[in-house]
Amino acid sequence: MKKFSVAAAFLITAFTVYPQSGFTFTLGAGYGTASELYPYAGVSDFDLSKVSVGLGSLVTPHISVGYRFNGDLRGVLALEYLSKTAEFYGQTVENETGTIFIPVKDGYSFLPVELSLEYILPFSSEALKVYIGGGAGIYFYSSKREVAGIKPKSGGNITGYGIHILSGMEYFFSDNLGILFTMKFRDPEVLFDGEYASDAGVWNGMPVRLGNTKFREKLSLEGTMFILGLKTRF
Repeated sequence: MKKFSVAAAFLITAFTVYPQSGFTFTLGAGYGTASELYPYAGVSDFDLSKVSVGLGSLVTPHISVGYRFNGDLRGVLALEYLSKTAEFYGQTVENETGTIFIPVKDGYSFLPVELSLEYILPFSSEALKVYIGGGAGIYFYSSKREVAGIKPKSGGNITGYGIHILSGMEYFFSDNLGILFTMKFRDPEVLFDGEYASDAGVWNGMPVRLGNTKFREKLSLEGTMFILGLKTRF
């Protein structure tokens, strides 16, 4: 969230203090249909590697900056921030009585930075615009996995890449202020190789030990992101 807040503050300040002709600025929220974690992506057992933990739908802040080129093309740089957590029984550990099965707290933070090229359809008017487009993004992923109080080492994050397609419409009810609705489809999968900071932890007051400090998991963000926001143009 810190990265998103810093980037958002920078963009808002820049466009408030130094507004530029031809640019647009959007602030809104997005709704995602589904996200899943595959906590055993690195095991040799095929069936176990396909076991997933559904994290459900999600709501994310959205901020974007656009620039209209000559004609009906424009470029848009967008930022979002997604974060989800869950708890499930999924880890074997050793204690003084032998091997036991304990819960895992798991989740992710996901910061997509995406660049899109949008085409405004010919039947659009100055007030109402309908558009389609697509582009690519860079994804910053951080694991929130925790077992018996043991978290991944610092730097437990990874960077991924992906593409997306979108369509939407916007309506300006004044010269420079309007509303925007966009449907964006992307299907990023991020494979994460992590390592716990220690092999020793405490669960329910009992000292426990991990058999392996390394783990591999996969994040899948499926479906469509629905974005609604206020848009201003300069």
